[in-house]
Amino acid sequence: MPLIAHTGEGPAPAGARLPLFAACRPRQWIKNTLVFVPLISSSRFDSLDAVERTAAAAAAFCLMASAVYLLNDLADRAGDRRHPLKRLRPLASGALSPRAAAASSALLAAAALTIGAALGWKVLAVLAFYAACNIGYSSGLRREPILDVLLVSSGFVMRPLAGAYAIPVRVSAWLFVVSLLLSLALALLKRRSELVALEAAAVQHRPALGGYSIRFLDQLTAIVTGAGIMSYSLYTFQSEHSEALVATLPLFLYGVFRYLYLVYERGAGESPEELFLRDRPLQIAALLSLAAVLLILTSKY
Repeated sequence: MPLIAHTGEGPAPAGARLPLFAACRPRQWIKNTLVFVPLISSSRFDSLDAVERTAAAAAAFCLMASAVYLLNDLADRAGDRRHPLKRLRPLASGALSPRAAAASSALLAAAALTIGAALGWKVLAVLAFYAACNIGYSSGLRREPILDVLLVSSGFVMRPLAGAYAIPVRVSAWLFVVSLLLSLALALLKRRSELVALEAAAVQHRPALGGYSIRFLDQLTAIVTGAGIMSYSLYTFQSEHSEALVATLPLFLYGVFRYLYLVYERGAGESPEELFLRDRPLQIAALLSLAAVLLILTSKY
């Protein structure tokens, strides 16, 4: 069996990668930084115990997410073979056997649940629910338009929820609303990019795409993006640091608008994590936003 594989989501990095590691999609672990949102928003990042517990929750989500990616690729491998890029994924290309992927998925999920149990039953419940949603997604719910993107975006809400339970700390409901709405926008834009890229073959690759049109996806994207911007604005206005956090709104707006620009004007968006890892302005905006929030919270302004 070949030892080198490519995920099919951007060019392979320098150096060889094992098929199993590539199939775990380590680049997508960037999504699990959302677990740290409660730690930062509660100003508890100066507590070593809170940092360690949050890091453990993030590690658990990395393991569970990789288990889910393996499961999804097992279910999607026939359709992935018809995709110009995803056909290069380890399972679709044959570099990784279905048996090895299934066994690895089970082991990673067990490890994630073990860490979750050590952090408390609430974190364990979130991880289990995340796994259940993704099993349902892979088992057939992904074929249902609208429900497919709702299930995908739900994972972005569960990550900060697990982070909040791990510490534990109460987090503003607005942050969960922002996570849900913006993750919905990402999922909708990904579907749009797939429709544009695959054209007539789109339904063969992803059956749910048969229930979408570009016009409909654009309407939904406009709704959830606008609602996400408003939700973040309300969060900054109602936060105990409201006078200072409002100053982060321009950076937030730039990040949202930059992403929309890349999708609509540059034809990107089919792989959100690759887009972020490649686009320097987005990275700078994210780092400046994080620095501004940390400065505001530590200064207690």
